[in-house]
Order: sequence, then structure tokens, then C-alpha cells
Amino acid sequence: MPSTLETLLPKFKARQLKQLSFLCGAKTSGLKSEFVERLLSLAQLPAPRRQPLILSIDMGIRNLGYSLLSPAAATSPRRKGKSAPLTREAVRSPPRVNLHAWQRRELFDTSPDDPVDPDQYSPTSLAIAADRLVRRDLLPLKPTHILIERQRWRSGGASTVLEWTLRVNTLEAMLHASLRTLRELGHWDGELISVAPPSVTRFWPAPSKEDTPKKRARASKTMESEVKVRKKSNSKQTKKHKIGVLTGWLKRGPEDQVILPATSDLESAVEQFRLRLSGIRRSRSRDAEDDPAQAWPLKLDDLTDCLLQGVTWLKWEENRALLLNEKRVLELLDSDILDEEMVTPLDDV
Repeated sequence: MPSTLETLLPKFKARQLKQLSFLCGAKTSGLKSEFVERLLSLAQLPAPRRQPLILSIDMGIRNLGYSLLSPAAATSPRRKGKSAPLTREAVRSPPRVNLHAWQRRELFDTSPDDPVDPDQYSPTSLAIAADRLVRRDLLPLKPTHILIERQRWRSGGASTVLEWTLRVNTLEAMLHASLRTLRELGHWDGELISVAPPSVTRFWPAPSKEDTPKKRARASKTMESEVKVRKKSNSKQTKKHKIGVLTGWLKRGPEDQVILPATSDLESAVEQFRLRLSGIRRSRSRDAEDDPAQAWPLKLDDLTDCLLQGVTWLKWEENRALLLNEKRVLELLDSDILDEEMVTPLDDV
């Protein structure tokens, strides 16, 4: 006998199912029947066995960034037996997260000015680097879930594949293979997930400096303008958008804080990140070894990407638990939440 969800989901219009899929991190293209099938599959996933500890990786060889996150308690816990009201803010606001690690790695100890060694990025060298990264840096963090940024073979519709792209994609495949093998052998029992960057970027609307209708309208126009020129400078605009989103989170007050550093070193690092984005640099009179924030790298986009990816995935998980149940689906049928266009106009994945 079909479940209530199997009966209710087909009652939505295709565009409403697209919005629901978007909020839950599912693919936002396809037929109505495909939307229903994907959402039912998400609803049937088992609940987490333990508190999630998310390791989010932004791929790279010279600049690989990763962050370790866990969900933080809400500032105002709900009373037992009562559920939060279903609003647009509830399904779009970022979750509060504890930040346990935030690092950038260079997998090879070389300078960009050094002559290129053709053997440095051979499968043998990349395999050694991937194994060293997994066993020395990643698995000691004991993550329950590892998110790996999904790489593309081509960018901007180009017919050629760049050599550097091949190297990073090879490293990505090696990380998946290494982690899968270690899991099968019983050395790690977590989940391995591939995340498409466009699905992360388009989830968050363009930030505004002040929460006023005028500022929000201006931010919306700015985003529309950025989308129109994305074919010319998509990478630059995407980085600018992501850094802007994270900057907005870091500027929030204590009661509305999104990123909660777990250690004093991370508090210094987050503050230094905020100052760098504001164009302010701290005095370097003290030794960097005595002040971890002094040594904070200038490469901000990789650090932004890995943190934004982790927060976004946690938000998708939160929305899946909130929305994909019979009670909430009935509420959605009687509301206009899914009638608002929430999908940022970027390419579907």
C-alpha cells in the first residue's frame, strides 16, 4: 500500500517540486516523476546513528582547503512536543555550526617559480600525496561524513581539458578510492559524499550589508547583473559571491552567530579572516609562531569554499528532516512557501 508521501508529493506542481528539491540539496532538473522519485528516496534515508562531524574538502593540489564542522545547539531551543513554524526564513537561514578545524594544505613542497618536474604530478606521486593526506591529516579528525568537492572536466563549455584540471581530477578520484578502501577494510566507518559546487553557490542569496528592503533589492539587482556576465567571468563572480556570503555570516552578532569557533586559535583565525576581507591587516610585530592568526594564509577562496560547502550540506540535511515528512508536506500544500522562486539562476547540476 503506497505511503502518504507517495500520495501527497504528486499533488504538487513540477515547479514546486523543483523548489522542494532545491531546499533539500537534490537535483533540480528533470520530469515531475523524477522529482517525486528522488524526494521519496531522500525521505527514506535512515536517521543518523550519531552526532555528525563533517569534514568538508575543497579540492586542490597547491591549495587544498578543509574544515571540520558539527551542528551547534539553537540559541532558543523549542519546547518539547512543539515544532518550529514553517517559514521561508526557517528553510533558508544558515544553521549554527561548531568549527573544529579550518586548514589549507599544499600537497607538494614546491614554489610556483620552481621549474616544472613532469614526474611530480604523475599517478605515483599523486597516490603518495593522497595517501599521506588521508592518513595523516583527514582520518585522525574522526569525521562521520567526508564531503569532497566534485570536479568538472571542462569549464565554460571549452572543448579542451586543461592539464592542471586532469591533475586535480586524478587526485579527487584517488581520495575517493583511498577512503572507500579504508572504509571497506574497517579502518573508517563514515560516509563519503561528492558535492557539486554550483549547488552550493546557488543556495545562498546575495548578501546585503544591511537588512533593509532597499539593501535587499540592491543586492538582488547585483546578483542578476553578475549572472548576466557569468559566461565572461563566471569563476571570478562565483568566488566573489561565496566570499560575500561567508562575510555576511561572520559579521553577525553573538545572538545570530553562524560560525562558532571551538578553540581560541580558531577564534583568532576567524577574526583574521574577517579583517582580511575588510582590507585590514594586523601588525606583524609579533612572531607568527606565537600568534596563529598572523600566519593565516592569503588564499581566502579555498578556505571559504570548504566552509560554505559544509554549512550548506548541514542545511540540506536539516531541511530534509524538517520537510520530508507527512505532516510538513501537508503544510506545504496549504502554504505558498514553494511558490516563491528560490533557485538562484545558475546552471542546474
